[in-house]
Amino acid sequence: MSINYGYYLPLSTELFGSVRFLDISPKSEGPGSDGKQKVDRDGLPQWVVSALVKVRDSKTETETFTLSAPVEVAERINKVEELTPIRLVGLSGGKWSRATSDKTEWSFQITGVEVAK
Repeated sequence: MSINYGYYLPLSTELFGSVRFLDISPKSEGPGSDGKQKVDRDGLPQWVVSALVKVRDSKTETETFTLSAPVEVAERINKVEELTPIRLVGLSGGKWSRATSDKTEWSFQITGVEVAK
């Protein structure tokens, strides 16, 4: 069982010193490729954007971001080449922790992705 907070707080895009695009894929309701794609409360498909991020002076790690967007937007993002520097638009985050753990996890949402200039 986990304790999930039903809200996300806006975060500064400066949270990450650098962000590089890895992949975008449908967010599914179940394991494997047979899972139905999740949609948000407005019926927009949800996607998982994977990126290589560096938080200020820490080590580089991978992170995932939930994006609610039409298929056309996801297809445009999918054309971004791997490891291209990107900017996360509308970054927000929420904290949660498992009932059996004292470790706090973050989950992130975005409203879009832009190639960094």
